[in-house]
Amino acid sequence: MLKKNNIMGSDKIGLTIGRMEKGCELCFPGLKSVIFITGICGDSCYYCPVGKDRFGHDVIYVNEERITNLRDMIIEIERQGAIGASITGGDPLVVFPRTIKIIKMLKKHFGNEFHIHLYTSGRYATPDALVSLYKAGLDEIRFHPVKDEYKIAISYASKLTKMRVGAEIPIAKGLENWAIDIIKTVEKYGGSFVNLDEMEFVEPNARALISMGLNEDKNRPFTAKGSLEAALKVLEWARENSNIYVHFCPASFKDAIQTKNRFTRLSRNDKKWYEEITKDGTIKWAEVNINGNIIKINPNDIYNYKGYEIKILESHPTRDRKPIINEEIIKI
Repeated sequence: MLKKNNIMGSDKIGLTIGRMEKGCELCFPGLKSVIFITGICGDSCYYCPVGKDRFGHDVIYVNEERITNLRDMIIEIERQGAIGASITGGDPLVVFPRTIKIIKMLKKHFGNEFHIHLYTSGRYATPDALVSLYKAGLDEIRFHPVKDEYKIAISYASKLTKMRVGAEIPIAKGLENWAIDIIKTVEKYGGSFVNLDEMEFVEPNARALISMGLNEDKNRPFTAKGSLEAALKVLEWARENSNIYVHFCPASFKDAIQTKNRFTRLSRNDKKWYEEITKDGTIKWAEVNINGNIIKINPNDIYNYKGYEIKILESHPTRDRKPIINEEIIKI
């Protein structure tokens, strides 16, 4: 049981009662690969932030890389130097055989210490499915029970397996009572934690959020206004009324820290001689056209090419250096 604790942390890096789960601890320094195993999901949440290139499509990504075979999955995880992975979607249990195969493959290749956690609504989380996930090697499961009938899966997972069991849901103004109910449910059914994710306000869900009376917080870009205050209200309730761990994850943490650290690890492991790593962990290089030949050069060396037009390019640290997220043309 959790002793009564103060709320620790900050609204920039996260607020916690108790401790973070191992899956979260590894995400912080960029040590977890993100496996998007399918974009198919049996539910349709108005706040879903998954982009149209993934949502509803049976595609696989590891971090930002589109994957077409499992060998490439291993290569990408090794390129990052990850010591764990999160499996998300969509709902990974929609493609249950694939999910089981990948968990077993990762454990076999990287060892039992390679930490794996998985997100699911619980819709397809039957007792047999949960036991199979545990036997395959899943370490931690996070439920997002958008319907009451999905909640029983938390009980199945707690009673039938030795996985760490909890929930992860978005938090925003108007969702406080739902969050409190989820905390009560997880504790009732023997779970250990609830993660509250600050509601993202991004292109895929912006119209739906506005229709629900939510607007972007100008002081906390790409988040729904009132989400932080809602999280604080729930955390205060949990501190006085609950004995499980509760963690608030700010959207800014995911971009400014988690993704940045993952990008930086990828960039350091994969940087070419003509590339530089930016403060955000992205890759920057220069190109010069000499007699019709495109020559890649280090951005620090561009002043050696006086009289030429130089293109400065920046991308995520993907293997093919796409998409280009910044492009600048200068004349030396």
